[in-house]
Amino acid sequence: MLLSAIFGYHFIAASQAEQQINEALKKYDEQNDDISITYSLVNITPFSADLTVNDLTIIFGDHIERAHKIVVDLGYGDFLNIYFGGTKYGLKNMDYAVITAKTPSYVNRSARQEIKSDSLTIAYQGNVYDGLRNAINQTVFQHHHTIDITTKNTTISLPNISFTKATAKNIRYEGEISSPKINFWTEGTHAVQFDSLIWTPSADFQNRYSFFIKGFGYNADAIPFEYAELNTRPDSSTNQLAVKADLKSELALLSMDGNIKKLQPFTNSQFHGTQLTLSQFSEQFSSMLKNMKGLFNISLPQQDGTISIKLEGTVSDPRIVK
Repeated sequence: MLLSAIFGYHFIAASQAEQQINEALKKYDEQNDDISITYSLVNITPFSADLTVNDLTIIFGDHIERAHKIVVDLGYGDFLNIYFGGTKYGLKNMDYAVITAKTPSYVNRSARQEIKSDSLTIAYQGNVYDGLRNAINQTVFQHHHTIDITTKNTTISLPNISFTKATAKNIRYEGEISSPKINFWTEGTHAVQFDSLIWTPSADFQNRYSFFIKGFGYNADAIPFEYAELNTRPDSSTNQLAVKADLKSELALLSMDGNIKKLQPFTNSQFHGTQLTLSQFSEQFSSMLKNMKGLFNISLPQQDGTISIKLEGTVSDPRIVK
């Protein structure tokens, strides 16, 4: 009898939690005219306490976020802490969560920007209450936080800049930050990798360089890369970010290594002691360099099969220095 009562209680608790979440979302939506939240279903699985939200759409200003399904794995202990101790108590004692989204997308209507994926998974470790306080009030982190994000078949569209569009089969991001820092993006460490990347440059770029692109056997609107990587690490003593990046294609490897001196806004931050190197040339690319030297009398600084040039200027306006 006792076991039956305990078993039944888990279903009752899950049902009550679903009702509370529905009421909280509805109340929040009604009290905030600048945000619209719609969905078709909220479900909490008894015993496992997985929270599922179907057909979620969040609209705030020009920003639209959608997902066919979102599953939040809080752990059953975390669910009980929230259910019995309240939201604040539960968040203060929550140090791990996994969020999985099916066909998530983000659209900025004014900038005509879009990011969409077949799937997205976020694995978080830290202290949820501490992380939320920093995100909302910019308070100092009191705990160590790590975020691991993976996506499948992602498309990034930024039509207002020369980047324009890119697709990647897999994207992996890892970020972490520790106490007593404040800004996650400029004081944390970050690593991101794109696999099987296909870049669609702007129409102006295509028109200008299509002759060279097609000469390598590629379409001007679909330039393939094996992978791209970016790693950043802060140096608090110099107020700089150490930056390393690689972009690998069948033709060559383009690498960047140096520092960025942080300024406000970040787009005004300046490259400092930053070097671009081109190496691991294919035979086809080596032949192209020789032909350019002969036809146009262009000679790039090359040593041991590597071309090195300096990168200066700002993040928003970089320039190459011979």
